[in-house]
Amino acid sequence: MSSSTFYATTRTFFSIDWIKGKSKRRCKGYSTKVTGETISDEEIEGLLVTIYENENCNDPEYYIKTLGDKKLSKVLKRRYGIIVNHKKIYRMRKELGLIRKYKKHAKHPKKRPKDHEIGETNRYWEADIKFIPTKKDGYVPMLDIIDVRDKTIVGTHLGQKSKSKNFIECIERAIEYRKVDTKKLTIRTDNGPQFKSKATEGYLEEMGIEHEFGYKNNPNSQAYIESHHSVVEREFVQMNEFEYIEDVYNAYKAYIYFYQEIRPHGSLGYMTPSEYDELLNEQESRKGAINRVVVVKK
Repeated sequence: MSSSTFYATTRTFFSIDWIKGKSKRRCKGYSTKVTGETISDEEIEGLLVTIYENENCNDPEYYIKTLGDKKLSKVLKRRYGIIVNHKKIYRMRKELGLIRKYKKHAKHPKKRPKDHEIGETNRYWEADIKFIPTKKDGYVPMLDIIDVRDKTIVGTHLGQKSKSKNFIECIERAIEYRKVDTKKLTIRTDNGPQFKSKATEGYLEEMGIEHEFGYKNNPNSQAYIESHHSVVEREFVQMNEFEYIEDVYNAYKAYIYFYQEIRPHGSLGYMTPSEYDELLNEQESRKGAINRVVVVKK
């Protein structure tokens, strides 16, 4: 046994006063801006309170309060120029009583389907429907289509009903918006009637779009759109109470802007979908650039 080990163990065995008397490390009381200036913790706390006091659900910045500490740290740096560690943000939010209660997620049945490898945008989309509760108009169906590669919501339909014609119209708008070569596009859905209808199959066949169906009663088959809708539930539905379908429409427009332009995505290296698209365009303009490959469970 070395002398250092001996003295450390004997000291711990006979007395722990030296441990109890050890003072805790204190925070600096300030953080730094990207300009090199300092900002006090009180000013940061004031900014956090201002963010959390925003009650306008039609304002994209209203949804910043739904973010966790790591993503909030990225937003503070990009939008406000404040460099602050996510652990410090957590301490501040805890002291200010701004931390939401954690809700446990239900476990889904595990199935191991085959994999797809997606190296480009507009090659693989997933679509699904989520129902948004309102007080006067009941549950409003909202159809979303997500591009697995860059996590962009390429199409949304919100209405009293969601039928095959609405799904077709949503795809058409998404194709026009993204300038897609439909011969290279695959869309995966669940087994809902609007997705299995003859009208839908006829349109997709005419456009040369490959249509895949996920396993029945297995959300993992459409993991990306299901993940997005779980985020919508946490960051959009639980944050609002809607009277009419128009309220959902106006608020969701603001949320989609927040999702696309403000919200950092962990799977994109804490970039927004817009920032990630810019990065992809830069990579594609360089010869020999290597694109990140997304693995999709079949």
